[in-house]
Amino acid sequence: MRSRSMEVDPQDLFITSGATQAFYLLVDILYKKELPFALENPSHPGIRTVINDRNYPLCYMPADRQGADESWIKTMDLSAVYVTPSHQFPLGSILPAARRTSLIRLAAEKDYYIIEDDYDSEYRYSGSPVTPLYSMDPSRVIYVGTFSKTLFPALRIGFAVIPKVLQEKWRHYRNYMDVQNPVLEQIALTEFLKSRKMDHHIGRMRKVYAKKRETLLTAAKEAFGSKVNSWGDESGLHVALEFSDMNFGNDFVTDCKKNGIQIQTVSQYCSDENLHTNKLLLGYGHLSEKEILDGVVALKSLMGKGSK
Repeated sequence: MRSRSMEVDPQDLFITSGATQAFYLLVDILYKKELPFALENPSHPGIRTVINDRNYPLCYMPADRQGADESWIKTMDLSAVYVTPSHQFPLGSILPAARRTSLIRLAAEKDYYIIEDDYDSEYRYSGSPVTPLYSMDPSRVIYVGTFSKTLFPALRIGFAVIPKVLQEKWRHYRNYMDVQNPVLEQIALTEFLKSRKMDHHIGRMRKVYAKKRETLLTAAKEAFGSKVNSWGDESGLHVALEFSDMNFGNDFVTDCKKNGIQIQTVSQYCSDENLHTNKLLLGYGHLSEKEILDGVVALKSLMGKGSK
């Protein structure tokens, strides 16, 4: 309620070993024979890998500067829809109200569930907090979150808010996977939350990351001028940069690694590697401001050599 404006019955809240475990469980619970799961394009590799490993069918909704375009699935019968409405991964868009309303309406009309991945929603640097899809229709939305980004990746504690009609299946699948998470970490996290230390931690880190983001965007604009544009809202721990006259492939990523630059392309998260080829993903959460500045200088130097 404090951070997401969600009113949740504690009996509907289930602890997981991170968001990935929730995806593993939900894909099997929600699958309807021969009906595809609809994902954003580009999308997070975790959910896509889980679905592909089971040989379940997939379809895609193109993501633009406003997030997932639900018009592509209006006439389709689906197993479920997966979205990152608070901070589209990896482009960073926030799903607008009209698309949220349309998506909720489609789920009710077509009788499927929406998996809402709460990706990076805590780290929003301007404007009001984004209201989750869950708040619009708790009966149709399965809300999945994790503490891996807000605290540290090795803390394998996530959570899912599950509609009551799905809870029996959830308990069955979870019981035969690993029963439950280790208790000690949950006790420590409980105290961290109850004492409001989590709130203070998020507030402090939000300021740190906002400054790093500004450093990166300013440095990129100074280095590349009008040739670069950022995508997404002011949130998250990475930024997608579009370079008007470039196309990035695997060779470019390899060249970057050889020169000490850790970078990713947006196209690697797409169903077709020919999509979004002019965009790079630059993470800044783990870097100092000096490392960010040095990285942009190194990136400009590498691009100046004609590496693609």
